[in-house]
Amino acid sequence: MYSFAHLNPVRAERLSGPQLRRNSLGLPELVFHGITHIAPATNVVFTFPIIAAKAGAAMPISFLLTTIVCLFIANTVAEFSRFMPSSGGYYSFATRGLGSRMGFVATWSYLIYDILGPAASSGFLGYLLADTLQSGLAIHVPWWLIAVATFVVIWLFTYYGVQLSLHTTALLGGAEMLIMLALAITFLVHPGPGSRYTAPLTPVLSLHHYEGILAGMVFSILALSGFEAPAPLAQESRRPAKFVASAVTLSLLAIGVFYVFASYASAIGWGTGNMDAFASDPNPYYSLGHKLWGAAWWLVVLAITNSAVGAGLACTNAASRVMYTMGQTGTLPAAFGRIHPKHQTPTFAIGFLQVCGLVPVLLVGWLLRPSDIFGFLGTIATLAAIILYAMANLALTAYVRRELPEQFSFWRHGVIPWLGTLALLPVFFVTVYPIPDWPYNITPYCFAALLLVGLAYMYWLVSRNPEALRRGATTMVGSPTDAAGDVEWESDPQV
Repeated sequence: MYSFAHLNPVRAERLSGPQLRRNSLGLPELVFHGITHIAPATNVVFTFPIIAAKAGAAMPISFLLTTIVCLFIANTVAEFSRFMPSSGGYYSFATRGLGSRMGFVATWSYLIYDILGPAASSGFLGYLLADTLQSGLAIHVPWWLIAVATFVVIWLFTYYGVQLSLHTTALLGGAEMLIMLALAITFLVHPGPGSRYTAPLTPVLSLHHYEGILAGMVFSILALSGFEAPAPLAQESRRPAKFVASAVTLSLLAIGVFYVFASYASAIGWGTGNMDAFASDPNPYYSLGHKLWGAAWWLVVLAITNSAVGAGLACTNAASRVMYTMGQTGTLPAAFGRIHPKHQTPTFAIGFLQVCGLVPVLLVGWLLRPSDIFGFLGTIATLAAIILYAMANLALTAYVRRELPEQFSFWRHGVIPWLGTLALLPVFFVTVYPIPDWPYNITPYCFAALLLVGLAYMYWLVSRNPEALRRGATTMVGSPTDAAGDVEWESDPQV
């Protein structure tokens, strides 16, 4: 195991130039950042039908099991954030726990997941709004033009400051949650034909029984991923050792409970005996919205738009901080580590992320079909998230046993992370087997190709600057100073 015992970080900022805005975010902003990163309304509308195709009316069981698995993973992020809060997030955590090379692999998986995940939502939003305008108002707007506009809006809000973008995400996240909760309650009050209130809680009524519930967990993980988003905002938060850890757990619990309730209500509102039609409907929530809300169905469109934009803001804020830290260490080019002197944001990283998200959206939309954008890019993001979460779980056990043996807990740092990893293995398996239909059958190869690009870059970097990977363990890492969660920030003096 790689050892970092020889490092001697100083408790002072040795980096010159503008820095991230310290102490600007409280617990509510961090919680809503995590909630918005998860994109609840987008996932209800886009992923629930995909999950229903596997789990049928038993969607709530898939979400309940996935929430439990994700709580194991959230424990990992929360514990790391208590011990060593960092703007590097998974980059610093995995590097400190598994060593520089394995840490880089985990970080590369994180970047794949946090670029393609929101890109899937933003790109599919373009297709969905274009189709809605065409069918409802006979107005033709190219889907790709709406997608480009969405990426531009996300870039503008994240460019001009973390407080502006996080306050915006809080407003958008709150609005989408209220709309979708109101829709779910409406479903329960007006059940669909043949609905039975006990059907969603009966595993044997799943389309494919327990195998279907397990398969439904694949996109349930994608639907819940994002709860870890507060971690890279540690440098900009107040009491980061406490608030970040709390925000990770609270955002996951809030959305986990919401998904179980919303999926139950959706099955009841559509009709528990006809979930095949729910899964195959081009947009079942538009259908239900028109039927139950009449002219107010446009609120569903508003919720989806809020959700896609909010998720883009949250993902950009999180991923850009990780890339900023990598730029500071030399793992990425120095431009990624620069902060705007006025807005105090990593503007180059923010712009780069928008380009990296837009390009695959356009490629999938033009080479395949716009309707494939969400499922195709979302599947790749799910594979990356599973690899990332498994490696982070292993990193926590290794880190605490090696560097903090007096604080090692058999359950919290040993059993829970390993249970989380073991639970992810069957989910990974059903993602790739049985082999899905075209074009989703090539998604594992696309993910493998992206991972190989990262490995090639890592070995090239080692040949040019072998110290860069090592510095990821200490750069922009804080040391908790009291029980309130206050932190002193450290940096490697060699940076």
